[in-house]
Amino acid sequence: MGLELIIFFILGLIFGSFINSLVYRLKNNLSLWERSYCPKCKQVLKYADLIPFLSFIFLGGKCRFCHKQISWQYPLVELITGILFALIFLKNGTLNFALFCDLFFVLVLIFIFVFDLKYYLILDKIIWPALIVGLIMNLLIGLNWLDLILGLGLGAGFFLLQYLVSNAKWVGLGDVKLGALIGIMLGWKLTLLTIVIAYLIGGLTAIILLIGKQKKFGDVLPMGTFLSLATIIVLLWGSVILSFYF
Repeated sequence: MGLELIIFFILGLIFGSFINSLVYRLKNNLSLWERSYCPKCKQVLKYADLIPFLSFIFLGGKCRFCHKQISWQYPLVELITGILFALIFLKNGTLNFALFCDLFFVLVLIFIFVFDLKYYLILDKIIWPALIVGLIMNLLIGLNWLDLILGLGLGAGFFLLQYLVSNAKWVGLGDVKLGALIGIMLGWKLTLLTIVIAYLIGGLTAIILLIGKQKKFGDVLPMGTFLSLATIIVLLWGSVILSFYF
């Protein structure tokens, strides 16, 4: 078990690095195949500079060439992805298709978390493929198709209603699509729990930001970020939370 945990943690570091690269490249309409470079000095990075998490430590958090600070986003996303990969393995306890489904969902959610937090945008080119692949994967592991469809309806319908009532002031269409994806990932019961947790996290965050005068009433917050975080929590511990509650 110990060796497997280390392997999944390392895999998570690697995939976390990929997510960082994907966020930058999709935002700037760059090819996924070209060499990585420093976004500040544009110098192509050496392979030694691309070791997940460790390169940031060895370089002192600065670019080898221009010596400007590297964003903390990079090591944090890598480290968190590594930890989540290890937790997903612990949750499943063995190598099976359900494990790989959960890993896929976590990667999608981390990407949405970071992208929406930075740019207040949820990309269709991520949501739609993830929704289709997620539905197929969950059906292959034997989840009830009606539960998944009800989850899709609940997740999308809840945010679509807010979108229509508020004339797109409370949530965006990206949140509606993310709600549908969450429903496909979790089914209707866990989707409902996810929505509750997301609004608790969002409300607490809003209070902290208001008290700290970082935001004011009427400012927009990235709902997709809160939903992604809540979904990861429910993916890992949702059944335990429901059992405890009931």
